[in-house]
Amino acid sequence: MMAAPEDTRCRCKVCIKIRVTIDQILSILDIYGWLLDSYVVDFFEEKLWEKLPESWKCTLQDTPPREFGNWLAGDILCTRVWPLSLLALRQVTNVLQINRNHGDPASIVSCDSSKSADIEKDDTKFERDRKDTFDDLYSHDDKFNNLFSKHIKKKKRYEIQEIAQVCADCAYEANSKCIVDIGAGMGHLARILAFRYGLCVTCIEQDCTLLQQASKWDQELLMSVKKYIPDFCEKIPQHLSAKLESSNLDESELISHLQDLFQNSFNLNKTETKFGLVGLHPCGDLAPLLLQLYASRSEAKFICIVGCCYMKLTLKSEISGLKGYPLSKYLLLCKNHMLSYTSLEVACHAIEKYCDKLKTGNYEDLIVHTYRAALETILVKKNKKHSQLRNVKVAKGMTFQQYCVTATSNFDTHIQPEDSDIHNCEIKSYLNRWQQVIIFGSLRMMLAPLVETIVLLDRFLFLSEQNLSPTLKPVFDSRLSPRNLMLISKKSN
Repeated sequence: MMAAPEDTRCRCKVCIKIRVTIDQILSILDIYGWLLDSYVVDFFEEKLWEKLPESWKCTLQDTPPREFGNWLAGDILCTRVWPLSLLALRQVTNVLQINRNHGDPASIVSCDSSKSADIEKDDTKFERDRKDTFDDLYSHDDKFNNLFSKHIKKKKRYEIQEIAQVCADCAYEANSKCIVDIGAGMGHLARILAFRYGLCVTCIEQDCTLLQQASKWDQELLMSVKKYIPDFCEKIPQHLSAKLESSNLDESELISHLQDLFQNSFNLNKTETKFGLVGLHPCGDLAPLLLQLYASRSEAKFICIVGCCYMKLTLKSEISGLKGYPLSKYLLLCKNHMLSYTSLEVACHAIEKYCDKLKTGNYEDLIVHTYRAALETILVKKNKKHSQLRNVKVAKGMTFQQYCVTATSNFDTHIQPEDSDIHNCEIKSYLNRWQQVIIFGSLRMMLAPLVETIVLLDRFLFLSEQNLSPTLKPVFDSRLSPRNLMLISKKSN
């Protein structure tokens, strides 16, 4: 592997270890990456089970999914004799992947150079604008607290509570009163940052309908808060409709617009309008775009992002041009390396929840993969390979026949219940192999964390190469929020 130029590589122990880890992961993917690149839908068509090592097939062909789930999760009580190569693969994936254990101090990865970039908190420059009355009500009055949970689903509510605290701490440490929430949706996070933490928040969202709903709920929350605190100092989030894309982004124009908005809406002077960038699950290329914006603009004081939808990243192999993945010069200069759409897609799932399903025997919904793979063999005969089907959740008792009829109901000539292809002996033999399909999918899930690790470490190195002191930490419980790793950076001046 070619290394990045000397003047861009951070020499701290953490970044050196990260580069070694990346090299090791790529070596593993050179051997087993075909598992990630395979479509489970092609399980029967491509005879994917036959491509497994012989020792794996001998052991796994009669391994119940429940037992495999326990083994995959590291249960030492599993007494089956496993192939050494499979044991080694599980061990190396556990060692190389980023620690996703929320609450474990050892899971925080920080560039050592960040120690010299710590920002001394100066209360004269920035003081959190929260009243004692507000804090007391928020902490002890359930009805008041519930005002901030209205319209928010349980998962999103949990994420917002966690990320808001991290963002507010970053704003405090960076002496920044302002935050730009990118892809703000209906403004749930922005309202917490504005009302609870007293920050000046501008939301950027391309969907005007969502912006209108966010503004409506801003006013609704303000009126509710004032019933408890009549003299509440309001800092309503501002909303900007924009679609941020690398191809047409004028950074200077965007920054100027944001600073004018902060000045006019929050009565700030120009020196107070430097801001932090926040993204809760920005989709695809939006996360790399935010990182590049943060790196290139002095007005951006800090960044907090939790990425998602890795399969929507634009994959690049040259340093010049638009960037999605990879971002770091270290990986850009790595020849013959690229992640596939399928590997990036599987990296968006939570291996913890997957193992829980297997261990508890609650994997009936996974049988849909067997149904889909069997149906694919029928569709190939009808010249409809990899056709877009209706999404069907296999409920208990749903037959393959019912699945086929429902899944193809969007076709001009959808499959009929009496179709002979559904009832032939070959299809029946495929359906009897449902455990193999689940095991094969589980092997892919075992490797999936390595893909997310590469994507996130690439972003980490991108910041470290520009002396921007990155930190990676799991801010959510991965069982509640699968994409739980936040990338954080604060500038020293």
